[in-house]
Amino acid sequence: MVLEARIFFETGALAASGYAVETGDICIYDRIVTEPDHRRKGLGHALMRALHDARRHVGGMELLVATQDGQALYSTLGWETISPYSTASIVEP
Repeated sequence: MVLEARIFFETGALAASGYAVETGDICIYDRIVTEPDHRRKGLGHALMRALHDARRHVGGMELLVATQDGQALYSTLGWETISPYSTASIVEP
């Protein structure tokens, strides 16, 4: 099951958005973004709470890959770092 949450500013502009996918009893959060003009207002917290509360398998494992900027938010929500992460890609010539 794919979950999606969006928070809009009063003008209708997208302020924050994110996704989660559940497979079995694991929920993986992805592309959690708060737009720069709307940061430090609690929207990231509200977004994560909405996705967390929408899960079907309460009590299952939850996983998240975070940027350094996002890591500060997630640590206040009780998340802990279990492993550093990096991305690599091969560019075709």
